[in-house]
Amino acid sequence: MGEGEAVEREERVERDKAGRIRRRYTIAGEVLDGELLSYDDAGTLEAKLVYKTGVLDGEQLFYDRGRVQLSVQYRDGVEEGERIVYGDSGKPVLKAQYKAGKQAGATSWFRPDGSLQRTAVYADGLLEGEMVDYDEKGRVTERAQYKADKLHGDLLRYDRAGKVREKLVFVEGVQKKARA
Repeated sequence: MGEGEAVEREERVERDKAGRIRRRYTIAGEVLDGELLSYDDAGTLEAKLVYKTGVLDGEQLFYDRGRVQLSVQYRDGVEEGERIVYGDSGKPVLKAQYKAGKQAGATSWFRPDGSLQRTAVYADGLLEGEMVDYDEKGRVTERAQYKADKLHGDLLRYDRAGKVREKLVFVEGVQKKARA
């Protein structure tokens, strides 16, 4: 086929022995190109993947009993962008950023009711910067500094009034001294 010629696209359906649709997808030439829908034994959608010329590209969705459980962004076959994990309530329990397949940037954890539980910063897949824990009312309970996935700097624990009740100092994961 010459340059600039359109590749023929074909929709395909795979069925199990009972005739139920298991996968529906589009190919262009010999590679996946477009949505791939995967179904469980009950015929409920379990995954919606997006391919561009044979590689994952775009939002990938994974389901459990018809509810989204995971949303992952891909670019050119590599995880790139936001990853969201959903709890049984349908609310996010984790939001994380990825760059070149590794966790990078802000990450937030949430309780089942949707309230913020923890924030942290990652670089190249490792904790790098501040991690903050929150109580159910949104008050900071702990702050810690990380460097290359190890505690490095002050770890502060707070009382309900927001005052520091404990201060620990770490250097490359090793506690150096403790002060009240």
